[in-house]
Amino acid sequence: MQNKPLAVYVHFPYCKSRCPYCDFFRALKPKNDDETILLDRYKQDIRYFADLLGERLVTSIFFGGGTPSLLSADAVRQILDEISRAFVVSADAEISLEANPNTFDRDKFVSFHDAGINRLSLGVQALNSDDLKFLGRTHSLDDALTAMELVVNTFEKSSVDLIYARPNQNFYSWQNEIDTALSFGLKHISLYQLTIEEGTVFYKKNVAPLDEENAANLYEQTVSYLRSRGFSRYEVSNFAASPADESRHNLVYWQGGDYIGIGQGAHGRFLHDGKIFASVDGKIAETLPPLERAEELLIMGLRIKSGINFERFFQASGIHFFDFVNNLAIKKLAKLNLLCYDDANVWLTDKGFLLLDKVILELVS
Repeated sequence: MQNKPLAVYVHFPYCKSRCPYCDFFRALKPKNDDETILLDRYKQDIRYFADLLGERLVTSIFFGGGTPSLLSADAVRQILDEISRAFVVSADAEISLEANPNTFDRDKFVSFHDAGINRLSLGVQALNSDDLKFLGRTHSLDDALTAMELVVNTFEKSSVDLIYARPNQNFYSWQNEIDTALSFGLKHISLYQLTIEEGTVFYKKNVAPLDEENAANLYEQTVSYLRSRGFSRYEVSNFAASPADESRHNLVYWQGGDYIGIGQGAHGRFLHDGKIFASVDGKIAETLPPLERAEELLIMGLRIKSGINFERFFQASGIHFFDFVNNLAIKKLAKLNLLCYDDANVWLTDKGFLLLDKVILELVS
């Protein structure tokens, strides 16, 4: 369908080093890596989806990974040029790239902007030297501060990632890190709770994060503090100074929009010819049953402040929201002040966000 919005995710599979908490890690970037091989793969995948979907309107492009800032600026430019040839790219498209301070190079980051990147997300993770070391980050505090200053001053939109619920972490020290990040004029911040996933280095070493009760308290304090600083929680882990500063690309995922994944390890979801398709590794992998897509939409949609729009839910899954969920559970959860709903939407309260997983289980029981 021409001009139907589409998001494009470009997956870069390598990292410069392995972080001990990360369960997404796949491989270190080969020393003699030939970037042209990756570029050829990206271009093939782009053309594959263009032939399949036709002249769709691309509203956001996201370079993720892995550590896509290991790409050259010229490679980024070539990928964007190929997407522009294959699809109609909106004049105000959000074009994001994830970067780490350990790949920071002033000229290179400026070149990313010149290549077309207008939003950069910086994986800082901690803003004190001890916790950077604990988290296995290979950049220093000075590296992070220098990178943040350049990113905020170079890109139209910027964000930083920080990890909380580290062992023995307290709100006072955490607030200092948040204040440091915001002092650069950031308008978006992503805060992720440290969890120990099977297969990670931390898991093998039996590292224990902050206990559940203290982690929940720290999260509540953080939400309240960021509100006092003018930041709204528009998604469980994401805070923005205004709606214009929210991540447009990630909202596509959370709201059930169409997106394609380019490159090895990339995933996609989109409607085509009346069917719901899932793509993996740059190719269609399967058609999704409406019930499976509805479950995904429920899990993703309740993560955002605005919640689930019933019409959007139906358009993406082919199922009416109230035909999918437990209606008695909705009324019960509303009485418990865990969620609210009207004729068009359902959304969680502050109390509900703390019990997100339990709310979802209730709704599908």
